[in-house]
Amino acid sequence: MRYTARSSTGLLVAVALILVPSLCHAVPEPLDLADAVELSRSLGEPSDHPDANSITGFDRNYIEFDEEGAYEEYGHSFTKVLTEEGRDDNGSVSFTYHRRYGSIDIVLARVIKADGTEIPVGEDLITDGTPPAVSAMNIYESDFREISIVFPGLEVGDAIEYIVHQTYEPLIDNGFTGMYFLQYTEPIAESVVTIVGPESMPLKHAVKDVDAEFSESTDGGVTTYTWRTSDVPKIEREMAMASPAQFAGRLIVSTVHTWEELSRYMWKMTDDKCVATDSVKDVVAEVTEGLTTTEDKIRAIHYWILENVRYLGIAMDRGAFLEPHFAEYTLEKEYGVCRDKSVLMITMLKEIGVPAWIVAINPNRRTDPEIPTLYFEHGIVAIEGPDGDYLYIDPTIEETREVYAGYVGGRYVMVATEEGEDIRRAPHVPATANSGDITDSSVLSEDGSIEGSVTITGNGFYELILRTVNKNMGAEQFEMRAEEMVQNVYPGAELTEFSVTDPEDLYTPTTVELSYSIDDYALKADPYVLFKLPGATGSFELLSGFLFGQITGLAERRYPVALGVTLGVDEKAEVELPAGYIVENLPDAVDFEGGAISLSMSYEYVPPEDGGGGLVRYNRKFGLNSFEISPEDYLHLKEAVRLAGRSAKGEVILKREEG
Repeated sequence: MRYTARSSTGLLVAVALILVPSLCHAVPEPLDLADAVELSRSLGEPSDHPDANSITGFDRNYIEFDEEGAYEEYGHSFTKVLTEEGRDDNGSVSFTYHRRYGSIDIVLARVIKADGTEIPVGEDLITDGTPPAVSAMNIYESDFREISIVFPGLEVGDAIEYIVHQTYEPLIDNGFTGMYFLQYTEPIAESVVTIVGPESMPLKHAVKDVDAEFSESTDGGVTTYTWRTSDVPKIEREMAMASPAQFAGRLIVSTVHTWEELSRYMWKMTDDKCVATDSVKDVVAEVTEGLTTTEDKIRAIHYWILENVRYLGIAMDRGAFLEPHFAEYTLEKEYGVCRDKSVLMITMLKEIGVPAWIVAINPNRRTDPEIPTLYFEHGIVAIEGPDGDYLYIDPTIEETREVYAGYVGGRYVMVATEEGEDIRRAPHVPATANSGDITDSSVLSEDGSIEGSVTITGNGFYELILRTVNKNMGAEQFEMRAEEMVQNVYPGAELTEFSVTDPEDLYTPTTVELSYSIDDYALKADPYVLFKLPGATGSFELLSGFLFGQITGLAERRYPVALGVTLGVDEKAEVELPAGYIVENLPDAVDFEGGAISLSMSYEYVPPEDGGGGLVRYNRKFGLNSFEISPEDYLHLKEAVRLAGRSAKGEVILKREEG
C-alpha cells in the first residue's frame, strides 16, 4: 500500500472527473496522452502545495467478486512529483502477493514527462521475485512474491500512471472481505472504490475517519457499490507516530456476518495441520524430559521453538489468514511465518496435554471490530489460563524470555475455535509487567568522592530491550555503553567493574552489573556539602532518554505515539553519607498522574544508628499504562517530563554537625 494524501483544491477533483473514464464493469483504459498532460498541469506546481512531495490526481479501484469468494481487482493511479523527495518516493512501487492464492499483472506503467512526452516502463523494469526481506534471511520460499515497477527518467514535475490487475482465489470459502484506504500521507485529489458482487451476498460496510459519497444499485442479480472521496485532510507525518493505517480514512467491507464465522473458518483451516508425527513427538519428549510441571514444559517448548525455528516475517495485511503448513513441514524446514510457528507450537502443546488455539491479532495497528474481516497481520497462540480466560504466547519474538506476550493486552484478538468465538479485547497488561528495575547503592566519602554499584534488570518488554541490546552490541560494546552511563553521571567518572548475562540464555533474566568511582563528586562549601544522587540522574535507565527526550519535542500531537506495549520503570538509589553530617535539604518530590501516565519521585533521609553516617534514599516510579500514547496523554507525558526535570535539578544539601 502506498501512503499519499490529497489536494485541498476542489478544482482538481472536477478536472479528474472530466478526464478519467468510468471503470464501470470494464478494464480501465489509460488516459490519452494529451489528457494525462493536462491533468498533470492542472494538479499545480510545488508552490501550490508547499507541504507536499507529490500529489495524486486519482486513485481508483474496481473489484468484482463471485459467489465462491474469488475476486479480481484493477487499480488505476496517477501521481505528480513535486519535490526530489517525492521523486525518490515514487521512483518505484511494489506489490506483495502469495502465489498459492493469486497473481498480479501490470497492465500499464509509464512516466508522463513535464514536456508532454511519455516514457513507457519496459519489461526489464518490471520484476517479479522473492521479497528482499526473505532473500536477506537466506530462505527459499517460492510462494511469497513481490512485483516491483521502476519508473525510468522520473524528474520533478513529471507524473506516473499505472494500472495493476490482481486476481485471487477465495481466502475464505463463499465469502469476501476487503479494506481500502482513502487517505494517505501525501495529497490526493480523488479516490474511488467500486465493488461488484452477487445480490445474494450483500456487503456489510463501514467508512472510518473520512467522509465518502456512497451509491448502491442492483441489476440482473448483481449489486454495485461505489464510494468516492475528495478533499480528504492530509495525514501529517510525526516522529514515532502510530501506523497511519489505524487512523487514515478507510473503507471496510465484508460479506461475512459475524466474527464467529471467521473464527470457525480459521480453526478449520489450521486444525488439520496440527498433526503430531513421530518427529514432533520425539522433539517434545526430548525438550520436556525431566520436567514435572506443566508451566515448565510450556516454557521449554516455547524456548525451543524460539531458538530452533527461524521466524520468516513477511508483511502481508491478511497474513494470519493464509493457510499454514503442517507442523511436520515447519519442523523439518526450521523456519516459518507466524501461523506456521503457531501451528507447530499448538501441536507440541497438545502433546503435553495443553489445549491451544491459533489467534489472529494486529500488533501494529488497532483493529476495527465493527465489520468482520480477514485483515489481521499476525498469528499467535492462546491457551486457557487458570482463571478461565486465555493466555497468549507469541512464538515469533526470538529474544524474549517471557512466555506470555505482554503486547497483547488491550488489543482485539480473534481466537479460532471449533465452535467459533466473537472478537474480544485481551485483558489489560499493566506497566509493571513490562518494567525496568534499577538499583544503585553508593558511599559518599568526606573528601567528596563517591563509589557505587548498579544493577539493571527488568521483566517483560523492558527485559526484551536489554537482551536485544546485549545481543546486538556484544559484551565489549555494551561495556563501552556502561562507561558512557557513568560519564553521564559526572565527567571523569570511572567504570571499575562490569558484567552482563549471556543473551542466549533465555532462562536467566538479562542483568547488567557495574561499579563506578568518582573523585571530587560532591561540592564542598564548609560547613555544607552538595551533591546529586547518581541514581537520580537517570543515567542508568535506558528508556527515559527516548521517552523523556526525543518524542516530547512537539508542542502537541495530532496522532498517537506507537509504543506497542505498556511500559514502566522502578529505579531505587541509596547513598551512605559520611559521619558527622545531617541533611539540610532534599530535592522536591513528584507525585503526578494523568490519563495513562504516572510518575512519582521521592527522597528520604534515614538518620544514622549507633554512629556512622545516615542514608539518603531515592525512588522513581514511572508508568505508561497504554500501548500507545494518545494526543491527550502526550500532554500528560510532557508535564511529567517537566516535573521530572525540575526535581532532577535539585541537590542534596548536607551540613556538618557542630561539635
